[in-house]
Amino acid sequence: MQCPEPDVSNPPRGVSRRTLLGGLGLTAAATMAGARFAGPAAAATPDGVLSVVVSATPAGRGMPLVGYNTGHFMPGSNTSAWLEYARVNAVRFFASFEDWCPDEAFDPGAGISGIDAFDAAKDELRRSPEDNRFLDWELLHEVFEQHVYSNTNFYRLNHQLAELRRLGITPIIEAAQLRWNSPWSGLWQQWQKHYALTYHLAGNYDVERYNFLNEPDHPGAAKDIVDQQIYVRGLQIASDAVRCAIADVNRRYGKRLRALVHAPVITHVSSSRGNDHMDADPDADARDDQYGWGEISLRNLRTDYHGAHVDYDIFNVFDTHQYNKTADVYAYEFAMMRQRMREYTPTGTALPIVYSEFNRRNTSAFETSGDDLNSPMIYCDLAQIWGEAVLAQAEGMITFKFQNTMRSNGIPYGTGCYYVEPGGVYDIHGATKAAEVNRLFAKGFAGEQRRLLRGTAGDGRTVPVARDQRSRCHYLWLPHPSGTPAGPVSLDLSGLGIGGGQVVVEEVSPTHSGGITTVAPLPADGRITLEQPAEAVWLVTVADAGDSRSYEACADASLRQGGPPSGGAQESLAVALDPSGSSAVSYLAFDLGGGPAARRAVLEVHGSGIDGEPLTFMAYAMTDTSWTGRELTWESAPYLDSTAVRPTSVGDRLYPAGQLTTTGASGSARLDVTDALRHAHGRSLGFLLIREPRRAEDTADNGRHVELAGRADPQPTLRPRLYLYS
Repeated sequence: MQCPEPDVSNPPRGVSRRTLLGGLGLTAAATMAGARFAGPAAAATPDGVLSVVVSATPAGRGMPLVGYNTGHFMPGSNTSAWLEYARVNAVRFFASFEDWCPDEAFDPGAGISGIDAFDAAKDELRRSPEDNRFLDWELLHEVFEQHVYSNTNFYRLNHQLAELRRLGITPIIEAAQLRWNSPWSGLWQQWQKHYALTYHLAGNYDVERYNFLNEPDHPGAAKDIVDQQIYVRGLQIASDAVRCAIADVNRRYGKRLRALVHAPVITHVSSSRGNDHMDADPDADARDDQYGWGEISLRNLRTDYHGAHVDYDIFNVFDTHQYNKTADVYAYEFAMMRQRMREYTPTGTALPIVYSEFNRRNTSAFETSGDDLNSPMIYCDLAQIWGEAVLAQAEGMITFKFQNTMRSNGIPYGTGCYYVEPGGVYDIHGATKAAEVNRLFAKGFAGEQRRLLRGTAGDGRTVPVARDQRSRCHYLWLPHPSGTPAGPVSLDLSGLGIGGGQVVVEEVSPTHSGGITTVAPLPADGRITLEQPAEAVWLVTVADAGDSRSYEACADASLRQGGPPSGGAQESLAVALDPSGSSAVSYLAFDLGGGPAARRAVLEVHGSGIDGEPLTFMAYAMTDTSWTGRELTWESAPYLDSTAVRPTSVGDRLYPAGQLTTTGASGSARLDVTDALRHAHGRSLGFLLIREPRRAEDTADNGRHVELAGRADPQPTLRPRLYLYS
């Protein structure tokens, strides 16, 4: 479904888009772009209440590609477990030909002096893709299996692709080499490299999506892409190689893969000066003075490298990047890109749109901005961008990037959403608040099988709402703009006809990091009012009515560094991070019994931080509960690095389940652990509760600890409990 779109001609030169859009404010800018996304504060009525009415009227589909640009992905690491936790369904990664396609594995093209010789060699290679005089498959297979990528992100190609396939995550391959300003012999080698890598990835891992180049409009690419003629010819040749490779894989192995080429993969399609680089941009870089990079790509959508008109698109997805902008600019860009595509393509149609890199700031901006991915302004703005994108029916949004890997200047990427160890196998040790916002969005809106419904705010604008038939849940996306006060949210869900269900709120805020803050029955009339804190991003889940059952923990243990052994039922449990030698972790185990398969699961504990302040800690699901019934010591604690105070065997015996937060006052802390049920062996499921150090600078909670009720607490209602809903 496409949103209604207005005229989006170039803003006048000399008037910045920041002035034109930002000066109008979010309401006016979004209305101009037709995206109509409602941030709660902006849609509040004069009495301060945000009113949202949800109907069953179809409004589109969920987002097909919600993902990250990955960093490290080494065998033996816990990267896969954290990707699974992130709930993404797509990743993009860089696969430079310098690493994966060494020159010595390809025919150098000594006899290729023109297009006819190029075509003849191509036809000969395709007649026998796996046994020909051009490709050294033995060398290539060794590189694909054993080589470690050497540029910022350390990974093995086959390992990463095998894990992504196991997890059901769609890869987008950024495979490139800046050698397009070459004679036909060099172009032949580039065609071979694109063909061979695509043939391997499609044949072995069913990979369909491939970027052509990365930011050809960046001045750094000008040493090879000296003009747009070079760029277009490269796009035509690379696209042909990808299409040929996938066609040959399909024919040889009976597959039905699609060749999906993403282009132009440019730095941006608009800026403060206008619709550059979608349109012409007369500036210091003369390459796009006549045509924008978007325009020149689209005008050649059906022209092959012979210069002939063809009856297929040479690329299939319009791909761009964007940083340092807010949701109003994305609203403008979606509308503008679609209008320009209908104008510039020979077919008059708009291609699907993917932002294969985006973040609230880019890397260099984070190094000087004084904020980070835990700052309310940053994660609230990102949540607004996600909402804008799903309402605009984006094909995909790929955050840059997954881990905060180390830059060449020795500073970690500020855009990295998960904290990665800078050595060993590059394990991950925790998530930022922005990562939790992304995870909650993916939970509610990732996948085109989700149905978008109409959610209307008090001023007539749209709130993202999705229905997932498998879980029998509706999801509402309610980010609270940073800097606006707390206020009530009034939800009218009567149009869904599900009175008697349950409303669950998961929150990212200065206090919470993705845990559940509200569980309430949905009244029979389908109306409920909730109080949303300032600077809070909400995913509201409205679950259909169903059966529920709950289980008290059947075993628990609490261990403190230097403390006594733990055996038998505990009256209280502790979690603490204390470099002075008093750290504490706790364990829970549940016997799940029988009963129907659960579609949702919630872990509930009760307690508080002993200093009266909120404290957040991690819960890991455990597949092995053989520790129950044994006396445990700090040194014998299962799956614990007792020196570093970090979990071990993550991705093997332990899996990230989420972050629990206890507030200053004693109360419940809840976490949706539905995903953990996939890892339950038989009838048992365990949890490790730990405040692990996420990075060297993570010292804010040193010496603080949480005290929770154990299964021997005198008040049964306070004991750890697992709720299952079917």
